[in-house]
Amino acid sequence: MKLSIRVLHTLPGRVRIRFSRPLHTPEKLKDLVMEHEGIYSMHYSPVTSAMLVKYDNQLVELQEIMIRTSVAYSIENNMLPVILSQKADHNFITPKGIISGISIISSAFTYIIAPGSHFRKALDWIGAITTSAAVFEHAGYDYRKKGSVDPEVLSLVFLVNRAISGRNLLLPSALTWIITFGRHFTPQEGEGILLKINKTKDGEKQSYYEVNVAKLDTKGNYMDFLNIIAEKLLSSETGFDNTIFDQSKSLLKKHHKSLEGIGDKADGIVLNFNQ
Repeated sequence: MKLSIRVLHTLPGRVRIRFSRPLHTPEKLKDLVMEHEGIYSMHYSPVTSAMLVKYDNQLVELQEIMIRTSVAYSIENNMLPVILSQKADHNFITPKGIISGISIISSAFTYIIAPGSHFRKALDWIGAITTSAAVFEHAGYDYRKKGSVDPEVLSLVFLVNRAISGRNLLLPSALTWIITFGRHFTPQEGEGILLKINKTKDGEKQSYYEVNVAKLDTKGNYMDFLNIIAEKLLSSETGFDNTIFDQSKSLLKKHHKSLEGIGDKADGIVLNFNQ
């Protein structure tokens, strides 16, 4: 049996989450999580099994709050594994995104019937320009909504590099569009990680929580497959990453070997990543 925590909604300095199983001792969980500096409050509703967390994003990252909460949740439930996931946003595709998609499809169709025409090259540039504008608009929406911009904006680096080098713009435009808007056409509910937590003693005094982190196995459709391929291609050019898994790895790099401890007798949280 696994527990799960779902991120329902985020704003700068605020996150609302839901637990799959009601908390037995919410005050104890709060005490463990709020040991970290910068977490101001955690308001739990037993009716909805949801919690609103307020924090200072200059002092603590959202990803660290979620990992600490997952560890505390697992401790409360006899060290059961925890699935940490976030709800996908399928509701936002701009008119610019629609126009750029049509431009890319038109360019691809023209490439088949008239590959050497000047009209096709013009469509390539139209597709690249409208895609760039759509991604910037999408990034602006994300920033207004969450106070941050998704790493998918880095896909523009790939597109700009191709434009500067004078190479074919159809492929980078298509990849950038898929990365930015492809998720709106898939029924996949989100992305997440599986955390398996164990308490380990290192000698007589020091103890720590060892957390094995793995990507969730998800079943997707054809658009999910295209998203994965696009991310793999772009990662070699831009260092693109856009998953909870990669965000957790980045968090660990900032903390060197381990995160801050949780509880009086634990000296740290060590993360191990399974590719």
